[in-house]
Amino acid sequence: MSNMWWLSIPIIITLFILLRKLNSRIQSPLLKAISNPVFLAITIFAVILVAADLSYTRFYQHSQLLSWLLEPAIVALALPLYQQFIHIRKNALLILLSCTFGVINATVVATLLSALFDVPVHLAASVAALSVTTPITLLITDSLGGIASLAAAMVIFIGLLGALFGFMLFRILGIYNHQAQGVAIGTACHAIGTAAALNENTSIGAFASVAMALSALVTALIVPLLYPFLSQALL
Repeated sequence: MSNMWWLSIPIIITLFILLRKLNSRIQSPLLKAISNPVFLAITIFAVILVAADLSYTRFYQHSQLLSWLLEPAIVALALPLYQQFIHIRKNALLILLSCTFGVINATVVATLLSALFDVPVHLAASVAALSVTTPITLLITDSLGGIASLAAAMVIFIGLLGALFGFMLFRILGIYNHQAQGVAIGTACHAIGTAAALNENTSIGAFASVAMALSALVTALIVPLLYPFLSQALL
């Protein structure tokens, strides 16, 4: 593996493109959700690493260029924002209130569940700030005394759940409004969910991206103040 580091990035990119083409040809909503290219790519590489007993640290080092490209890739979300700016501006206050409610609700529910199952305090702190992108989650979790790596894994897991089943759940509940779908996905499922929203519809993706950004801001402001109060009251 050490002599083939240059293969890591081409293999990852090629596999993702193939999986995305496969997903685009599937018509069944259930199969389309399960064949999400991000989910399948993570699953395939996890199986390969475990089956071949390969070092994840080395794999990460070899594919680190893709990690570096994640931050500038977020800038691409500015395009759907610009395209839907008129609609977003009209509903800015409602979107902000929805994001704020979503963040507070997520933190309260996570703390209540932690108290219900009597989990250690550091584990409860690890799930207090999950309605936000991974870098911000790491910073907030660390400040709360939680386990940053666990929080990062949970954020990715939640994002995958949103990408896999979010739109299926909308159809079951009869929620077809693009604005509502986008805000819900962006608030709860952050970057991975927003990417799935962009793939579904540019209007949904625009509202998801603005909700993701606002949720990050709201989480950074509210959760460090809210969680200590909840932990003292419930844990």
